[in-house]
Amino acid sequence: MPKMYFNRLHLNVTENQRKDIFLIDGIRSEASAGYNDYSYKIVDVVTYENYIKGYLIKYDPYGRGEVLDEITGTVIRGGTVNNIVGKSLFIINTAEMIIAFEEIKNLISKTMFERMFINLFKTNHQGKTFEFSISTISEKYSFIEKVKKLHNINRVSIMLVPSNPNNADLWRDTDERMQENRITKYREVQESSNDEGIIIDDETIAKMAMSEDGYGVASAQGKDEEGNLLTITTTSKRQEITQVLPDNVERGSFPGIINYLSRTFERIRSRTNHQE
Repeated sequence: MPKMYFNRLHLNVTENQRKDIFLIDGIRSEASAGYNDYSYKIVDVVTYENYIKGYLIKYDPYGRGEVLDEITGTVIRGGTVNNIVGKSLFIINTAEMIIAFEEIKNLISKTMFERMFINLFKTNHQGKTFEFSISTISEKYSFIEKVKKLHNINRVSIMLVPSNPNNADLWRDTDERMQENRITKYREVQESSNDEGIIIDDETIAKMAMSEDGYGVASAQGKDEEGNLLTITTTSKRQEITQVLPDNVERGSFPGIINYLSRTFERIRSRTNHQE
C-alpha cells in the first residue's frame, strides 16, 4: 500500500493571469526531463471539483532492459522503449494548495518526486516570470514543543513565504504584513552568546508555527536535558504528515480517492482559516 505525503504548494505568479489556470497549465504538460539515464513526465491529468489528479512517471527511453528469447531460451539485451518503471500518484487540492503524492520505494523517492515535479512545471512555463516550490507540512506544533524542551538555545533560523492566502490565528499578523508589503520571501536568524541562550517569545513561536504549516522552514540549536548540543528542524521526516492509500482505493474512482484522503486534507485545512 503506497504512503501519501502531504506537502504545501507555493505559486507566486507575477504575470497578469489566474493562479489556478497557471497551475493546471504547468501540470498538463508535454515536457519531459531526464535524470540518471531515465526520463520523467506528468501524465493522465484529470480534474474534479477543486482537485487535480495525475501521475509522475519514471520511464526508460532507451529500452536497455533484458528480454527472454522464447525460441532459444536465452536472455538477450534490449527491452521495450519508454518502458515505465515507476508511477507515482498525486492529488492536488487547488483551494488549499496542498499536494498529496506517493513515494515509490527504490524508484521515485520523495525528494526525487519534488525535484522532478518542480522541474517539469518550470519547463512548461519556460520564459515566464513566477516562483514555484513545494514544502513539507509538519505535524502541528511538534517542532515548537521540541523547541520548548531545549535549553541554552544559541541559534534560531526561520525562512517564510506568504500563504495562499490562508492564515492561522497564531501567525496571522506575520502573514498579513508579508502580503501587504509584497514580501515574497522572509529570512530571520537569531543568535546569542549569552550562557542562558535565546528567549523564544510569542512572535518567534508564531513564525515557527507558520513554517510548520508548510509556509517555510525553521530550525533551532540548543542543548537537550543531558546537555548534548542538538539541532532540530521542521524538515525532519519524522514530523511529516502522511496517509496510507490502499491499492483497491487507488485503483478506484477519482472521487473515491478524494473521499478516502479527505480526513487528512481537512485536518490540514482546519489549521488555517481560508479567506475568500
